[in-house]
Amino acid sequence: MEEPRTVPETSEWKRTSTHEDVLAFLRKLDDLPHGKRLRRHVIGKSSEGRDLVLVTASREPLPADKNDRTAAAKNTGLLRLFVNANIHAGEVEGKEAVQILLREIAHGGHEDLLEHAILFFVPVYNPDGNDRIDRKNRVEQNGPDGGVGTRHTAEGYDLNRDFIKVDTPECAALLRTIADIDPDVLMDLHTTNGSAHGYELTYAPSLAVNVDDGLRDFTRNVFLKEIRAAMAREHRFHVFDYGNFVRGKPENGWVTYDHRPRFGTNYFALRNRIAVLSEAYSYDSFPVRTAATRAFVVETLHAAVRHRAEIRELANAADEQCKNRAVAFRYDSELEDPVVDEVLLGQLDHEEIESIGRRSKRVPGVEPVKIPTRVAFVAKKSVPLPLAWVIEKPSSHVRALLEAHGIEHRFLDAPEEHDIRDFVMTSTKKSRRAFEKHHERAVEGAWSEDAHEATVPAGAVWIPANQRLARVAAQLLEPLSEDSLTTWNAFDDEIEAAMQSAKVHPVHAVVR
Repeated sequence: MEEPRTVPETSEWKRTSTHEDVLAFLRKLDDLPHGKRLRRHVIGKSSEGRDLVLVTASREPLPADKNDRTAAAKNTGLLRLFVNANIHAGEVEGKEAVQILLREIAHGGHEDLLEHAILFFVPVYNPDGNDRIDRKNRVEQNGPDGGVGTRHTAEGYDLNRDFIKVDTPECAALLRTIADIDPDVLMDLHTTNGSAHGYELTYAPSLAVNVDDGLRDFTRNVFLKEIRAAMAREHRFHVFDYGNFVRGKPENGWVTYDHRPRFGTNYFALRNRIAVLSEAYSYDSFPVRTAATRAFVVETLHAAVRHRAEIRELANAADEQCKNRAVAFRYDSELEDPVVDEVLLGQLDHEEIESIGRRSKRVPGVEPVKIPTRVAFVAKKSVPLPLAWVIEKPSSHVRALLEAHGIEHRFLDAPEEHDIRDFVMTSTKKSRRAFEKHHERAVEGAWSEDAHEATVPAGAVWIPANQRLARVAAQLLEPLSEDSLTTWNAFDDEIEAAMQSAKVHPVHAVVR
């Protein structure tokens, strides 16, 4: 085994790494034969003040300064591939797999990748949760015996529900970094429990219904199918679309998770790039989970390099469609019709851990069955994008969120005359139960059929729809969006006031 070794490797896979363990490991890589290919950058701080560290891997080390680093990465013309790990800090396999990959690069490995790509890794995205290691966390998972961190941050946020509302410093830092680097492919590494299936790892592309059709079809029908085949051929790992048996029974079918862009991989593909979710299987042993995660990252990076020209071509085409407003905003989504596919059944054994709970372990052997699968979503309705969206009196919170997402916008210095359509609300409802410290809001209503001439006052914010991030802007602003600034209470005061009068939503559509 190559040196230096990770904490799991030195503890016979009984322990996982603390945040400082990871930083110490990364420092040791500096002295390896190709350690200079790696460079560490602090991209932000967690809520408790821990460094959020980005590691770049390239043949020629990138500059330390953010602006110089970004320019250098883009000027090379190389593919930019981004791997985010440990978003849920109890799901530790991504963190450990990334360390192993970085060690391999520092020893001279993965030369074929570095010939065509610059690699970016965030080994520990949730450092505060990571260091809350306790044997009582994720008890049902098959190790490590020494315990793991928490799903949530120190402030109690789930970072994989924060990509619209951006409540956390961690998410704000990651969005800034993604905007700077603009990666061609982004991976988010997780570990899941759930059904007794026969896969070492399950995966998903973005499930958001507003992803560009060309990128969506390529990712699902070409990219991930190749990776799935390579995982079986090169590593003997079985992988499949992420999901679970409905109500735990295979005969009820296999169904994926949620399409809303509060989830990272769903969100990032709205930026006209490829995003891939990786989910190791928590009932496999810790070393198997880490090996499967490492293999999936490697095969995904290789597939990206093989298809680099096509990936860039598809992304550029998607960008141009947005800049030309040749897209519509889709909503009212549901799972696609079921498709009968072969799914591997597995079996689990269980053992009681004294004073803690019950652990589940995979039993060897799988059984293939043909069952209905539903692994994608479709929207039933759509509206064309306007010329622009305007908000007459944007709050400081809304202004900050537009900045956080990198949405192009400007503030009017003087009043302007435009033809406007209003969204007239017929009802609005807030959830009784708090979720992520919010009471989610939904509105019902419709855009007015006829536009009217209106004076847009000075100080209003103008968000053009003919911009590269038009899909993100629409997701944030459209009143009928299924995951938006309205959902996360950014317009609560304005909506409550409007429901007492004209019932007009604060976001208006400019048509001329």
